[in-house]
Amino acid sequence: MTLIPLTEKDIHLGHPLPWDLVDRDGQVLMEQSCIIDDQPVLEQLFKSDVFRAAPEPSAAEDKQAEEEDTPAAHAMQISTLASVQLAPGDMVQLQTLHTTHTERYQVKMLGFHAPVSILVTSPTAQGKLVFIKEGQQFLVRGFVGKDAVAYKTRVLKSNLSPFPYLHLAYPESVQSMRIRASARVPVELVTSVVAPRGRGAAKIVDLSWGGARMVSPQPVADKDDDVTLAFRINPSGLDVYLTIKGKVRAVSQDDSNKGLVATGVEFVDLHEKDRLYLTNMVYQNLLKDNL
Repeated sequence: MTLIPLTEKDIHLGHPLPWDLVDRDGQVLMEQSCIIDDQPVLEQLFKSDVFRAAPEPSAAEDKQAEEEDTPAAHAMQISTLASVQLAPGDMVQLQTLHTTHTERYQVKMLGFHAPVSILVTSPTAQGKLVFIKEGQQFLVRGFVGKDAVAYKTRVLKSNLSPFPYLHLAYPESVQSMRIRASARVPVELVTSVVAPRGRGAAKIVDLSWGGARMVSPQPVADKDDDVTLAFRINPSGLDVYLTIKGKVRAVSQDDSNKGLVATGVEFVDLHEKDRLYLTNMVYQNLLKDNL
Protein backbone atom coordinates (compact mmCIF):
# COMPACT_ATOMS: atom_id res chain seq x y z
CA MET A 1 0.00 0.00 0.00
CA THR A 2 1.30 3.43 -0.98
CA LEU A 3 0.82 6.06 1.73
CA ILE A 4 0.57 9.80 1.12
CA PRO A 5 1.39 11.98 4.17
CA LEU A 6 -1.18 14.58 5.15
CA THR A 7 -1.19 17.83 7.11
CA GLU A 8 -3.98 19.68 8.89
CA LYS A 9 -4.33 21.89 5.80
CA ASP A 10 -5.50 18.86 3.83
CA ILE A 11 -8.57 18.44 6.08
CA HIS A 12 -11.45 20.90 5.77
CA LEU A 13 -13.50 21.27 8.96
CA GLY A 14 -17.17 20.49 8.48
CA HIS A 15 -16.64 18.67 5.16
CA PRO A 16 -16.76 14.89 4.52
CA LEU A 17 -13.35 13.26 4.21
CA PRO A 18 -12.61 12.39 0.55
CA TRP A 19 -10.56 9.34 1.59
CA ASP A 20 -9.77 7.13 4.59
CA LEU A 21 -7.25 8.55 7.07
CA VAL A 22 -4.68 5.90 8.04
CA ASP A 23 -1.60 5.63 10.23
CA ARG A 24 1.88 4.67 9.00
CA ASP A 25 0.92 0.98 9.30
CA GLY A 26 -2.09 1.45 7.07
CA GLN A 27 -4.62 1.07 9.90
CA VAL A 28 -7.76 3.17 9.37
CA LEU A 29 -8.09 6.06 11.81
CA MET A 30 -11.17 7.67 10.27
CA GLU A 31 -13.27 6.43 7.39
CA GLN A 32 -14.05 8.25 4.16
CA SER A 33 -17.10 10.56 4.43
CA CYS A 34 -16.61 11.11 8.18
CA ILE A 35 -16.80 14.77 9.17
CA ILE A 36 -14.38 16.50 11.55
CA ASP A 37 -16.06 19.69 12.76
CA ASP A 38 -13.93 20.57 15.77
CA GLN A 39 -10.42 22.10 15.62
CA PRO A 40 -9.19 20.47 18.89
CA VAL A 41 -10.21 17.06 17.51
CA LEU A 42 -8.26 17.78 14.33
CA GLU A 43 -5.19 18.85 16.31
CA GLN A 44 -5.42 15.70 18.46
CA LEU A 45 -5.57 13.56 15.33
CA PHE A 46 -2.37 15.09 13.93
CA LYS A 47 -0.34 14.57 17.10
CA SER A 48 0.90 11.49 15.24
CA ASP A 49 1.57 10.93 11.53
CA VAL A 50 -1.53 10.72 9.35
CA PHE A 51 -1.71 9.44 5.76
CA ARG A 52 -4.17 8.54 3.06
CA ALA A 53 -3.91 5.34 1.07
CA ALA A 54 -3.35 5.34 -2.66
CA PRO A 55 -5.04 3.67 -4.38
CA GLU A 56 -8.12 3.41 -2.22
CA PRO A 57 -9.54 -0.07 -1.55
CA SER A 58 -12.31 -1.05 -3.95
CA ALA A 59 -15.90 -1.40 -2.81
CA ALA A 60 -15.63 -5.16 -3.30
CA GLU A 61 -12.63 -5.33 -0.96
CA ASP A 62 -14.44 -3.29 1.68
CA LYS A 63 -17.45 -5.60 1.44
CA GLN A 64 -15.24 -8.68 1.74
CA ALA A 65 -13.54 -7.28 4.85
CA GLU A 66 -16.92 -6.61 6.42
CA GLU A 67 -18.22 -10.10 5.63
CA GLU A 68 -15.06 -11.74 6.99
CA ASP A 69 -15.28 -9.57 10.12
CA THR A 70 -11.56 -8.79 10.03
CA PRO A 71 -9.95 -6.04 12.17
CA ALA A 72 -9.62 -3.92 9.00
CA ALA A 73 -13.40 -3.75 8.91
CA HIS A 74 -13.47 -2.01 12.31
CA ALA A 75 -12.42 1.61 11.80
CA MET A 76 -11.22 3.67 14.74
CA GLN A 77 -12.54 7.22 14.88
CA ILE A 78 -11.65 10.27 16.94
CA SER A 79 -14.66 12.19 18.18
CA THR A 80 -15.95 14.09 21.21
CA LEU A 81 -17.40 12.66 24.40
CA ALA A 82 -20.77 14.28 23.68
CA SER A 83 -20.98 12.59 20.28
CA VAL A 84 -20.50 9.06 21.68
CA GLN A 85 -23.27 9.72 24.23
CA LEU A 86 -22.00 7.96 27.34
CA ALA A 87 -24.92 8.29 29.72
CA PRO A 88 -25.44 8.27 33.51
CA GLY A 89 -25.65 4.68 34.69
CA ASP A 90 -23.23 3.31 32.07
CA MET A 91 -20.44 1.11 33.45
CA VAL A 92 -16.88 2.08 32.49
CA GLN A 93 -13.44 0.79 33.40
CA LEU A 94 -10.70 2.93 34.96
CA GLN A 95 -7.20 1.67 34.17
CA THR A 96 -4.21 3.13 35.98
CA LEU A 97 -1.25 4.26 33.89
CA HIS A 98 1.59 3.11 36.14
CA THR A 99 4.69 1.92 34.29
CA THR A 100 5.34 -1.01 36.65
CA HIS A 101 1.86 -2.32 37.43
CA THR A 102 -1.69 -1.72 36.25
CA GLU A 103 -4.92 -1.73 38.24
CA ARG A 104 -8.41 -1.78 36.73
CA TYR A 105 -11.67 -0.80 38.41
CA GLN A 106 -15.29 -0.91 37.27
CA VAL A 107 -17.16 2.31 38.07
CA LYS A 108 -20.46 3.90 37.06
CA MET A 109 -20.93 7.13 35.11
CA LEU A 110 -22.90 9.65 37.16
CA GLY A 111 -22.90 12.56 34.71
CA PHE A 112 -20.71 15.26 33.23
CA HIS A 113 -20.38 19.01 32.95
CA ALA A 114 -18.78 19.84 29.61
CA PRO A 115 -16.09 20.95 29.14
CA VAL A 116 -14.98 20.70 32.79
CA SER A 117 -15.45 17.29 34.36
CA ILE A 118 -17.00 13.83 34.32
CA LEU A 119 -18.49 12.38 37.49
CA VAL A 120 -18.05 8.67 38.28
CA THR A 121 -18.43 6.56 41.41
CA SER A 122 -15.24 5.99 43.39
CA PRO A 123 -13.66 2.59 42.71
CA THR A 124 -13.74 -0.23 45.24
CA ALA A 125 -11.73 -3.42 45.61
CA GLN A 126 -12.96 -6.38 47.66
CA GLY A 127 -15.73 -4.20 49.05
CA LYS A 128 -13.38 -1.48 50.27
CA LEU A 129 -12.94 2.04 48.92
CA VAL A 130 -9.75 2.52 46.90
CA PHE A 131 -7.65 5.57 47.76
CA ILE A 132 -7.38 7.76 44.67
CA LYS A 133 -5.06 10.78 44.57
CA GLU A 134 -6.04 14.00 42.88
CA GLY A 135 -4.02 14.36 39.69
CA GLN A 136 -3.80 10.58 39.18
CA GLN A 137 -4.14 9.60 35.51
CA PHE A 138 -6.44 6.91 34.10
CA LEU A 139 -7.39 5.36 30.81
CA VAL A 140 -11.18 5.14 30.67
CA ARG A 141 -12.82 2.40 28.60
CA GLY A 142 -16.48 1.79 28.02
CA PHE A 143 -19.12 0.67 25.55
CA VAL A 144 -22.06 2.55 24.06
CA GLY A 145 -24.28 0.19 22.13
CA LYS A 146 -21.97 -1.34 19.53
CA ASP A 147 -19.25 1.30 19.98
CA ALA A 148 -16.15 0.76 22.10
CA VAL A 149 -14.73 4.05 23.44
CA ALA A 150 -11.54 5.06 25.22
CA TYR A 151 -9.95 8.27 26.45
CA LYS A 152 -7.25 9.46 28.85
CA THR A 153 -8.10 11.61 31.83
CA ARG A 154 -6.92 12.64 35.31
CA VAL A 155 -8.61 13.03 38.69
CA LEU A 156 -9.61 16.62 39.39
CA LYS A 157 -11.29 16.03 42.73
CA SER A 158 -12.10 13.11 45.03
CA ASN A 159 -15.18 13.58 47.21
CA LEU A 160 -16.58 11.48 50.04
CA SER A 161 -19.81 13.40 50.70
CA PRO A 162 -22.68 12.76 50.26
CA PHE A 163 -21.16 9.54 48.83
CA PRO A 164 -17.73 8.64 47.37
CA TYR A 165 -17.31 9.93 43.82
CA LEU A 166 -14.66 11.39 41.51
CA HIS A 167 -14.45 14.38 39.21
CA LEU A 168 -12.42 13.37 36.13
CA ALA A 169 -11.06 15.88 33.61
CA TYR A 170 -13.31 16.21 30.57
CA PRO A 171 -11.39 14.79 27.55
CA GLU A 172 -10.63 16.85 24.47
CA SER A 173 -11.20 13.81 22.28
CA VAL A 174 -12.37 10.21 22.48
CA GLN A 175 -11.33 7.19 20.44
CA SER A 176 -14.25 5.05 19.33
CA MET A 177 -14.70 1.94 17.24
CA ARG A 178 -17.84 0.28 15.91
CA ILE A 179 -17.78 -3.39 16.88
CA ARG A 180 -20.33 -5.63 15.20
CA ALA A 181 -22.20 -8.25 17.19
CA SER A 182 -20.40 -10.93 15.17
CA ALA A 183 -16.95 -9.69 16.17
CA ARG A 184 -15.07 -12.59 17.70
CA VAL A 185 -11.72 -13.23 19.34
CA PRO A 186 -9.65 -16.36 18.66
CA VAL A 187 -8.83 -17.89 22.05
CA GLU A 188 -7.87 -21.12 23.74
CA LEU A 189 -9.88 -21.30 26.94
CA VAL A 190 -10.70 -24.45 28.90
CA THR A 191 -14.32 -24.41 30.02
CA SER A 192 -16.52 -26.68 32.04
CA VAL A 193 -19.91 -27.42 30.49
CA VAL A 194 -23.04 -28.32 32.45
CA ALA A 195 -25.69 -29.73 30.11
CA PRO A 196 -28.71 -32.06 30.36
CA ARG A 197 -26.44 -34.99 29.45
CA GLY A 198 -24.18 -34.16 32.40
CA ARG A 199 -20.97 -32.27 33.16
CA GLY A 200 -18.13 -32.17 30.64
CA ALA A 201 -15.15 -30.13 29.49
CA ALA A 202 -14.29 -28.40 26.21
CA LYS A 203 -11.98 -25.78 24.74
CA ILE A 204 -13.39 -22.43 23.57
CA VAL A 205 -11.65 -21.53 20.29
CA ASP A 206 -13.40 -18.26 19.49
CA LEU A 207 -15.37 -15.94 21.71
CA SER A 208 -17.54 -12.84 21.48
CA TRP A 209 -19.89 -11.17 23.94
CA GLY A 210 -22.75 -12.93 22.11
CA GLY A 211 -21.50 -16.49 22.23
CA ALA A 212 -18.69 -18.99 21.82
CA ARG A 213 -17.50 -21.82 19.63
CA MET A 214 -15.90 -24.71 21.48
CA VAL A 215 -14.39 -28.07 20.53
CA SER A 216 -14.19 -31.34 22.43
CA PRO A 217 -13.25 -34.99 21.74
CA GLN A 218 -16.82 -36.09 22.50
CA PRO A 219 -20.16 -34.23 22.29
CA VAL A 220 -20.84 -32.23 25.46
CA ALA A 221 -24.39 -31.15 24.57
CA ASP A 222 -27.08 -31.49 21.93
CA LYS A 223 -28.58 -28.81 19.71
CA ASP A 224 -31.07 -26.55 21.57
CA ASP A 225 -29.78 -27.69 24.98
CA ASP A 226 -29.57 -25.12 27.74
CA VAL A 227 -26.00 -25.14 29.10
CA THR A 228 -23.83 -23.34 31.63
CA LEU A 229 -20.21 -22.52 30.79
CA ALA A 230 -17.56 -21.65 33.40
CA PHE A 231 -14.19 -20.30 32.24
CA ARG A 232 -11.55 -17.65 32.90
CA ILE A 233 -10.67 -14.70 30.68
CA ASN A 234 -8.02 -12.03 31.02
CA PRO A 235 -9.33 -8.73 29.60
CA SER A 236 -6.52 -6.15 29.76
CA GLY A 237 -4.63 -8.24 32.31
CA LEU A 238 -7.59 -8.59 34.69
CA ASP A 239 -8.19 -12.24 35.68
CA VAL A 240 -11.95 -12.87 35.63
CA TYR A 241 -13.89 -16.10 36.25
CA LEU A 242 -17.19 -16.18 34.35
CA THR A 243 -20.20 -18.45 34.72
CA ILE A 244 -22.51 -17.89 31.76
CA LYS A 245 -25.78 -19.45 30.65
CA GLY A 246 -26.22 -20.32 26.99
CA LYS A 247 -28.20 -22.24 24.40
CA VAL A 248 -26.58 -24.65 21.96
CA ARG A 249 -27.24 -23.49 18.39
CA ALA A 250 -25.10 -25.96 16.41
CA VAL A 251 -23.21 -29.24 16.85
CA SER A 252 -20.95 -30.54 14.06
CA GLN A 253 -17.61 -32.11 13.24
CA ASP A 254 -14.78 -29.58 13.58
CA ASP A 255 -13.18 -28.38 10.33
CA SER A 256 -9.70 -29.18 11.65
CA ASN A 257 -10.20 -32.88 10.83
CA LYS A 258 -8.84 -33.91 14.21
CA GLY A 259 -11.92 -35.88 15.11
CA LEU A 260 -13.21 -33.12 17.38
CA VAL A 261 -16.80 -32.03 17.86
CA ALA A 262 -17.56 -28.32 17.42
CA THR A 263 -20.36 -26.80 19.51
CA GLY A 264 -21.73 -23.30 18.94
CA VAL A 265 -23.31 -21.61 21.96
CA GLU A 266 -25.32 -18.40 22.13
CA PHE A 267 -25.10 -16.60 25.49
CA VAL A 268 -28.44 -15.78 27.15
CA ASP A 269 -29.37 -13.60 30.13
CA LEU A 270 -25.86 -12.11 30.16
CA HIS A 271 -25.17 -9.94 33.20
CA GLU A 272 -24.05 -6.37 32.48
CA LYS A 273 -20.70 -6.85 34.21
CA ASP A 274 -20.00 -10.07 32.27
CA ARG A 275 -20.90 -8.31 29.02
CA LEU A 276 -18.47 -5.53 29.91
CA TYR A 277 -15.65 -8.02 30.51
CA LEU A 278 -16.33 -9.84 27.24
CA THR A 279 -16.65 -6.68 25.15
CA ASN A 280 -13.49 -5.29 26.73
CA MET A 281 -11.68 -8.44 25.60
CA VAL A 282 -12.95 -7.95 22.03
CA TYR A 283 -12.11 -4.26 22.23
CA GLN A 284 -8.49 -4.74 23.29
CA ASN A 285 -8.01 -7.33 20.55
CA LEU A 286 -9.24 -4.95 17.86
CA LEU A 287 -7.69 -1.68 19.02
CA LYS A 288 -4.45 -3.29 20.26
CA ASP A 289 -4.15 -0.60 22.96
CA ASN A 290 -3.53 2.21 20.45
CA LEU A 291 -3.91 4.82 23.18
